[in-house]
Amino acid sequence: MSPFKLAAAELRRFRGHPIRTLALVAIILIPLVYGGLYLWFAWNPYGKLDQMPVAVVNEDTGASVDVNGETQQINGGDQLVDQLKEDRIFDWRFVSAGKAAQGLKDGDYYMVITVPEDFSTHLASLSGTDPEQATVEFDLNDANGYVAGIMASTVEAELRNQINTAVYVTFATTIFGDLTQLNQGLNDAADGATELADGAATAQTGAADLESGLGDLTTGAQQVADGAAQVSDGVDQAVDVAQPVVQTLADNWTQIQTGASSAADLADRADTDLDTVYATLCTDNPDADADACARLQTFITDADGANTDIQNANDQIQSTSTDTLDQASEDLTTLQTGASDVADGASQVATAAATAESGAGDLADGLTDLHDGASTLASKLAAAAESVPSTNPADDADNAEAYGSPVAVSEQNLNPAETYGRGLAPFFIAIALWVFGLMAYLVLSTVNQRALAGPLRSVPIAVGGWLPGAFLGVLSAIVLYLAVELGLGLNPKDALDTVGLSILVILTFTAMAHLFKLAFGTAGSLLLVVLLMLQLTSAGGLYPVETTPRFFQALHPLLPMSYVVDALRVTISGGETSHVIKALVILAVYLVGALALSSLVVAARRRWKPDSLNEPLQV
Repeated sequence: MSPFKLAAAELRRFRGHPIRTLALVAIILIPLVYGGLYLWFAWNPYGKLDQMPVAVVNEDTGASVDVNGETQQINGGDQLVDQLKEDRIFDWRFVSAGKAAQGLKDGDYYMVITVPEDFSTHLASLSGTDPEQATVEFDLNDANGYVAGIMASTVEAELRNQINTAVYVTFATTIFGDLTQLNQGLNDAADGATELADGAATAQTGAADLESGLGDLTTGAQQVADGAAQVSDGVDQAVDVAQPVVQTLADNWTQIQTGASSAADLADRADTDLDTVYATLCTDNPDADADACARLQTFITDADGANTDIQNANDQIQSTSTDTLDQASEDLTTLQTGASDVADGASQVATAAATAESGAGDLADGLTDLHDGASTLASKLAAAAESVPSTNPADDADNAEAYGSPVAVSEQNLNPAETYGRGLAPFFIAIALWVFGLMAYLVLSTVNQRALAGPLRSVPIAVGGWLPGAFLGVLSAIVLYLAVELGLGLNPKDALDTVGLSILVILTFTAMAHLFKLAFGTAGSLLLVVLLMLQLTSAGGLYPVETTPRFFQALHPLLPMSYVVDALRVTISGGETSHVIKALVILAVYLVGALALSSLVVAARRRWKPDSLNEPLQV
């Protein structure tokens, strides 16, 4: 008789008996009842936090703050309340302090958020020299459920963001004033810097022209200086010659005047004598030679002219004093000094022109730097204007998150579970399949007693005793998968792998349950429960195994459920297939080992007893 016939005989035992048939159906539904209901219950609790009542108490009394010379009232608590109303993380209940405290005590509220009366005062202090941090109080009561407190704590970061948003809106619009004005001011400054850059560019061009003109001036001034130096040298030479002559005239001027006077007298007498001669020879003499008289008359006329010149010269000499000659000597000295001064001045002008030319070059370079700096300033001011947010109420919420929490954490999940229940599904599916094996052999027989007493070999008998549970287990695993997939939306990464792995798991777990029940009887069920507890605590299904005590860390690689959880995580959420391959190998080892040990137990029990013949063998 084959193992399959033995299995069929065991299942036919329940035919025609409604209670027994119902027992088989109940066994099949055990994983559904355990795993399906629990996953349904815990599928997405964090998605319904908005149904958890949380009390909010606003005791803030507001504060006054001086902004640009004006006193403004800030109400950070009211702003926080408005912000919480806009984003309902929890079921907010805005109540008084007394009602909140009593509600937390009675279990009406899972948490109380209190805004203290000095909340706005501390916010206002941030603009002074002695800032104080504003606080918001979170009160929990583990008597209302420790897990509820943990759930509330997990969204503390989001609550902090909302609080920071409210604080930013209050702080930015009252303490810092209207940032829109600052934005406009920066834009105006940027425009002014642009105009400054344009003006610097124009001045730069003018400075270049100035430098070129001063170059020409320097060249001309140097030529003038060279000419003035030559003139000074010529004047020095002339004065050196004239000065002794003038000095000699001054020293002998009296004698010169006396000689000039005598010469004038002689000229007058000579002129008179000539007139007398002419009268005697020509006028009074009828026989005078006309040609000779004409020549004489011409001579007398020339003599008269010479006499006139001599008389004029004498008059000038007589009118010129020695003081005049002394003054002429001084004027020659002054001329010499002036010519020297002109030469020195021209040289200084040439030097100054060269210095001005160099300065004009430095000015051009400086204006170039000014133009570049003004351009850079204009661009930076424009960028700063763009970076200043508007405090327009419509933009407050958008800007608040960035300013309240300036650092954003970017999270990436290689294989996201997406929901709480989907993340726990590998663990609870594994538990449900183990519980099936635990319960199955409370109803099914582990071995056919007549076959045990007959000639059939031990291996077929052992396998035949396991197959009914294995068959029902496969049906149970499929029913569990369909219920979780269609009812809860498990949506695994690989459905066929998930189903195939679940079938292998149920085959292995039923083989182990069959072995324990076959070997130890009723005590085997107790051992299976103990083994379930050990696997619950060491499989790493809820918490990372590294966070558990060393005892459970040591058990982790020894028990099959550890590998089942890892492999189902891969087939449901995704991950490395090496975990699945490892689980397949480990489960195959456990499956073959359990069946082998069951065969040994059957072989050890194969003793013929008369009572064994009384058990009917249904074929």
